[in-house]
Amino acid sequence: RYLSTEGVYELLDPEPDWTIADLGSGTGFYTDDVAPLVEQVYAVDIHEAMQDAYREKGVPENVELVTTDVAELPFDDGALDAALSLRTFHHGVADALEEGGRVLRPGGRFVVVDWSATGAGDRDRGPDPADCFDLATAQSLLLDAGFEIRSARERRETFSLACSRRD
Repeated sequence: RYLSTEGVYELLDPEPDWTIADLGSGTGFYTDDVAPLVEQVYAVDIHEAMQDAYREKGVPENVELVTTDVAELPFDDGALDAALSLRTFHHGVADALEEGGRVLRPGGRFVVVDWSATGAGDRDRGPDPADCFDLATAQSLLLDAGFEIRSARERRETFSLACSRRD
C-alpha cells in the first residue's frame, strides 16, 4: 500500500552486476526482494538486534550484514553502484547524504522512499509527520549534496525520489 516491491524495482532499475547498499535495512524486508536482481547487497543497519532478527529469518547468500551508522559507511569511495533508503530517510539518512554520495560511483543511483510530512494523514503506521520531510525539502537536500533528481513523486502518504550522483 505504501511501497511495493515493483515500485522499488522501477526506481532502482538495477543491472545484474551491481553492488548496492540498503541503508537502514532492518530485518531485510526489501533487501530480500532486491538481492536476486544484483550481484551484492550490503544490508546496513545501526541496530544489531535488527540484524540478529535478519540472521534468524535467513539472509540470502549475496547479502552481507553491516552494522554501522549511515554517517560512517565502511565502503571505499565510489564502491557502490546504488543505495536505497526505504522509509529510513527521516531516520538519519537525510543527515548523511554526503557520506552516501561518497560511496556511490559517479552516476550511481540513490533511491529514497519515505513517509511524507504532507501525507494525507490516514496512515495506519509510520512516524509522526512532524518527524518527516516533504518532497520539496528532500529534493533540496539531495541537490545540495551533489545528486541529480531523475524522478520525484508524491504519493498519498509517501514520496519517492530516484537520483544519481553527479560526476
